Formats: sequence, structure tokens, C-alpha cells
Amino acid sequence: KIAGIQQLVQSISRNNPDAPSQYLNTHHFAEGMYVRAGYAIKGAVIVSQVHLHESVTILCGGHCRVISTMQDEERIDVYKDFAILTTAPMTKRVLFFLENTTILSVHPNPDNIRDIEELERMFVIDNFEDLK
Repeated sequence: KIAGIQQLVQSISRNNPDAPSQYLNTHHFAEGMYVRAGYAIKGAVIVSQVHLHESVTILCGGHCRVISTMQDEERIDVYKDFAILTTAPMTKRVLFFLENTTILSVHPNPDNIRDIEELERMFVIDNFEDLK
């Protein structure tokens, strides 16, 4: 199901290359930690990458409906205003934002790497097919 949604979102983006982004990431660091902050506008639909390692996700404000796929299991949750959850390894999500929303992902970063592309290679892959 998520693959179909991802294809639709990618198609919309390709067909509207000049449309403003509905989602913005910023990156923050502390000793041994990497925090990725995501800001989404109401109505945005975002498909995450597959998380390779366990992390903490914090909804700081807003409202979103989330479809999570953990390879063989799929779940739908709704989060509003504030939530803290654990993201299990091999989780991929579709997020539909019902309000402007801020989400944080907290990852261990024992080597204090600041290169975002290197961190992404460590923590995520695009699709489950990339595991093969």
C-alpha cells in the first residue's frame, strides 16, 4: 500500500516541479546525538524512508494520521498536539498532516558525524526492496 502512495506522491512532485515544498527538514546536533526536525504544512502527504535502526520520534505540535509498515505488519495511528513514540527498525511511514505539524527524530550519533548524506546512509534506505 505504501509503495502505491509513494509512487503517487512522486508523480505529483515530478508533474509540479515548481510547486513549493510542503515539508522542510532541519538538522541539529549535540554530543552523541543527531536530531532531524521536520515541519509540514496542513494537507501535506509525506512518505518516509525505511528506518534501519530504532529511534525516538516526537510530535511536538500539530495533528497527523500515520500509516506505518514494519515489513509484514501495517498500522494506522493518529497523533495530535504531542506524542513520543519509538520507531522500530524496518519501519516505513506515510504521514498525512491534518494541521501544520512539527516532528523530531532523535538518533544516536556516537561519532558526532555532521555530514547529512553520511547520516542518511547510516539510518535509512529508500524502500524495502533496497534491502536485497
